[in-house]
Amino acid sequence: MRKKAKKSSQVHYSENARLYVTASRDGDVKIWDGVSNRCVETFMRAHDGSPICSAKFTKNGKYILTSGMDCIVKLWELSTNRCLIVYTGAGATGGMENLQNASFNHNEDYVMFPDEKSGSMCCWEARNSDRKRLLALGHSVYCRTFSHSPTMPAFITGSDDHRARFWYRKPVVNDH
Repeated sequence: MRKKAKKSSQVHYSENARLYVTASRDGDVKIWDGVSNRCVETFMRAHDGSPICSAKFTKNGKYILTSGMDCIVKLWELSTNRCLIVYTGAGATGGMENLQNASFNHNEDYVMFPDEKSGSMCCWEARNSDRKRLLALGHSVYCRTFSHSPTMPAFITGSDDHRARFWYRKPVVNDH
């Protein structure tokens, strides 16, 4: 009898490619050795058993940011295998129906996560989980995908309304 393969919803390499992380619909997050392809760590039931939508390494490779179908985003410390910060407040009207990824902004000061029900982008300060004001994305249906630029304060959203939207935050100029 063949063992049924678990379905991953996302794979992401660390910056140095020594490790990669998989987000799984079975609720587990697994960290893999990039050379041997062996699982070196598992965050069991990372979102209390909810399917995992995304898992991404921070730039320094010490932490992993996950999002789940429970509309919660978590920051995990790799060295201790524990959740450090829980970002809540997205999906106030219940869980999600579609997989959605969470991401850091370009300098990892903020965590971003599209709220499927409200059509807005949720944003928190990465280090203390303070929630910022919602940003209405302007799509007529839920945001299917989004990607933040790795180098500047900009991101792109895509939706089943057949539109992609580019978002850019202009730097604040102090006139002295």
